[in-house]
Amino acid sequence: GSGIPVLLLAPGGMRSSIPIWEKQPWNPWSALSTSRFRLIAMDQRSAQIDGGQSSATFRAGDGWHTFVDDQLALLDHLGIHRCLTIGSCIAPSFQLRLLHQAPERCDGAVMLQPIGLTVHTTEPNHKWEGLNADATSHWFGDWATAMEKAQLAERPQLQELYESMFGSGRDFVFSITKDEVQRIQKPLMVLMGLDIFHPSETSREIARLAQHAQLIEQWRDAGDEVLAAAVSRVEEFLLQH
Repeated sequence: GSGIPVLLLAPGGMRSSIPIWEKQPWNPWSALSTSRFRLIAMDQRSAQIDGGQSSATFRAGDGWHTFVDDQLALLDHLGIHRCLTIGSCIAPSFQLRLLHQAPERCDGAVMLQPIGLTVHTTEPNHKWEGLNADATSHWFGDWATAMEKAQLAERPQLQELYESMFGSGRDFVFSITKDEVQRIQKPLMVLMGLDIFHPSETSREIARLAQHAQLIEQWRDAGDEVLAAAVSRVEEFLLQH
């Protein structure tokens, strides 16, 4: 399309790829007007199974910065210097890292149901004691097992990648710290998560910490009218920034 460049970063954890948008409550890839927005989407380098088309390899030292480097390389290839971003699930952690690592390239971010390490608060169907650390190790572990089985990566590489992205010293949204979120100057819109993998408190805390953030608590699993109202606010946000 033409218009405002919007980089779409898909949900799916380490499987983050374009087709996964089709399974979401709202799919910006098909819903946003291509006359007003230039939509750019990508499979992340880790999306090599279950429909993902990446053929990238993992190297020592890879981490969140590596994924952001990929995203910036795509924008460079397309001749796009600045864009907005929309992301879901793991993608808000990419978006926050992008805003920290290359703030001059991103004018704002819409973040749907971000992942994070936190306690249970108001999630209606999931309750857990303490921190939800097992949730992240579970979905990363499932992906890593599938990658190893498909002979696309070896266990030591995968373990090193886990430690770099989610291991000791990594908390909150994993990709940057709370202090770094506080220093983000660009506008954010956060659509709250509702389960152990996308905890509500992570969304609330991003919105509290960031200097220019809006929080939408109700959007998914709340009926068509509520979703439509939230989507309208998202589109207004994109057009304003």
